[in-house]
Amino acid sequence: MAENDSTNIAVQNLTEYQLTEKEKILLTVLLNPEYRTKSVTDMCKIANCTRTTYYESFSKPGFKAIYEEKTKEIVKQSIGPVVNAFVREALRGSFQHGKVILEMAGLYSDKQQIEVTGGIDVNLSRSEIQSRIADLLSKKQLDSAIPADFTDIPDDPDDVP
Repeated sequence: MAENDSTNIAVQNLTEYQLTEKEKILLTVLLNPEYRTKSVTDMCKIANCTRTTYYESFSKPGFKAIYEEKTKEIVKQSIGPVVNAFVREALRGSFQHGKVILEMAGLYSDKQQIEVTGGIDVNLSRSEIQSRIADLLSKKQLDSAIPADFTDIPDDPDDVP
């Protein structure tokens, strides 16, 4: 069997995984918000299964995929009310909530201080200085830290105050 064929079968098996009856009950307990803070032992008691069943279930890629899919569905259903609550608190003056809303909208990001170390010989020409700075920027990925036009660099090193 070709490697690609085995990959397709593995993906197909994940999507076609059939939960056992114990796994169905366990999944229902795991997804219930009332039990989110319970210990594994307590959740197993509620689901009427053993800890072995719990750990064996999570060792199966198919079970984990279904659990993750169902968890994401729950989170997606909660996003609207969560965003509304954050907007409400931001309007009431909560800096923390306002910051999160602005970050989500792409209108705010924390200030980052970037320190560039190294020296540049002041006797270099403008093009040599630009080349060295560009080299530093490419190594440190600091393109946004220094203007690309370098207009404040004098053409003649003797013009440096």
